[in-house]
Amino acid sequence: MGIFNANQLSNKITEILNEDNINKKSKECGFTIRKGKLDGFKFLDMLLFTHFNHKELSLNDLSVQLNCQYGIFITKQGIDERFTRAAVIFFKSILEDVINISINKQSKIDFTKYDKVRIKDSTAFQLPESMQDKYPGSGGSGSKASIRIQFEYDLKTGEILDLNLYAFNNQDAKNAKETISDIKSNELVIRDLAYVSIDNLTAIQKKGAFYLNRINSIVKVYELKDEMNFVELDFINLRKVMKKNNLQRIEKEVYISAKKVKTRIIIELLPEKIYAKRIRNANKNAKKKGRQLSDKYKVRALLNIFITNTEIELKYVQSLYSIRWQIELMFKIWKSIGEIDKVKRMKVERFESYLIAKLIWIAINWQIMWQIILYYYNVKNVKISPYKLFKTLKMILLDFKTAINNGVKELTEFINNIAKISLRNHKSEKKKGSMTWSYDIFKILSTGDNTH
Repeated sequence: MGIFNANQLSNKITEILNEDNINKKSKECGFTIRKGKLDGFKFLDMLLFTHFNHKELSLNDLSVQLNCQYGIFITKQGIDERFTRAAVIFFKSILEDVINISINKQSKIDFTKYDKVRIKDSTAFQLPESMQDKYPGSGGSGSKASIRIQFEYDLKTGEILDLNLYAFNNQDAKNAKETISDIKSNELVIRDLAYVSIDNLTAIQKKGAFYLNRINSIVKVYELKDEMNFVELDFINLRKVMKKNNLQRIEKEVYISAKKVKTRIIIELLPEKIYAKRIRNANKNAKKKGRQLSDKYKVRALLNIFITNTEIELKYVQSLYSIRWQIELMFKIWKSIGEIDKVKRMKVERFESYLIAKLIWIAINWQIMWQIILYYYNVKNVKISPYKLFKTLKMILLDFKTAINNGVKELTEFINNIAKISLRNHKSEKKKGSMTWSYDIFKILSTGDNTH
C-alpha cells in the first residue's frame, strides 16, 4: 500500500485517465462521432501534458507534437476545428471525475465538531477582448473580458467541493446564493466578505450549519437593550473602552441589518501598521471608483470584526478565519506554476479546453498533495510546502504521464517517490514577507477542545 493511500489513489487516477475510459467519455460527449486519427485520448493527452504557458503554445506546436508522439499528421487548421463546444463538454466531464475521486483517507484533520470545514474563494484574470461575449469583464476602465474561477475544498480532508468557470461579472455573492443547497447540516462555512449576505447567513443557520465571516462595513449592528429597544453599536466608543481596559478582543450577542438577525460578534483591536495598510488599499480602490471612504468605514477599519454562530473559543476565532487565505496561496500557485492566466487571442472553445486541461492537472496533483501533507503532518509532524511540491510535479510532468500510462503499480511507485522527495526537499519554510501554508490552526482544532 505504501506510506499512505498511494495505491488506492493510483487506482482511481488510472481508472479515470486510461485510454478506453477517455475514449468512451469522448463518444458520450459527442467529441468523437466516428473513428479518426485524433481520438479523445490523444486530444486530452495533447493538452494535459504539454507546454504550460499556453500563451506561447501555437496550433502548429500541437500539430508537431501529435506527429512526433503518435505519428499522425493533422494540420493546424484541422486541430483548430476540433476545439468545439463538444470538446469543452468532454474536458469538463473528465475534470468532474477527477474532482469526485473518493478515497478512504487514513489521515485527516480531526475536527470533532464539524462534518466539513468548507473554504471557498474565487480567482479572476483578464482575457483577450475577443472573448467578452462569453466572459464579460467588470466594465468601465476595467478589462472588457475576464474570467472567474470558483474553488471550494474541505479543510478536513482536502476534498474538492467546487471548481467551476464563470464570467467575471458573476460575482461571489451571486455564487453564494446559487450554491447554498450544497451546504449540509453540521458543516462550517468560512468565506471571504464578498460571499456574505444576510439572506445567505440565515439560510446557512436554517440548515443547521455554521458560518464564520467578516462583516461588511455598511451593515448596521445593533444591541438589544430591552425587549423592544434596539440600539446601534457605537464602534468608536467600543474601541476607546477596549484600549482603556487593555482588551485585545471582546464578544457580544448582537443583531445585524434591518432584519435584526441574531448572531455572535467578535471584535479585535487592529495594530496600527495593519490599519494603515488597510486604509491605503481602501483609499486606492475608492479612488478608482471615484468615491471617498466614509467615516463609518474608517472607524471599522481600526478593528477586525467577525460574525459567527459557532461556539469556538474567542481567542481562536481570528486564527480559524485566517485559514481562508490558504486558498489565495493556492491561486498564486495556479498562476505562477500552472500559468492558468497566460492567455492569447484565440477562439473561446480552444481557451476553455486549454484551461480545463490545466485544472484537471491541478486537481489530480491536489489529491496527491493532500495525501502527502496530511500524512506527514499527522504522523511525523512535518509541514510540507504546497508550492515546492507543485513545482516538482511540474518539473517531472513527463515522468508523471509515463507512470499513469504504465498502470497502477508504476503510478503508485511514482507517488510514493514524490512523498519521499517531499520529506527531504519540500519542507515548509517561513520566509519574511512571503505567504506560507499555515498549520497552526490544525493544532488548535485537532483536539476538538475549542468546539462545543
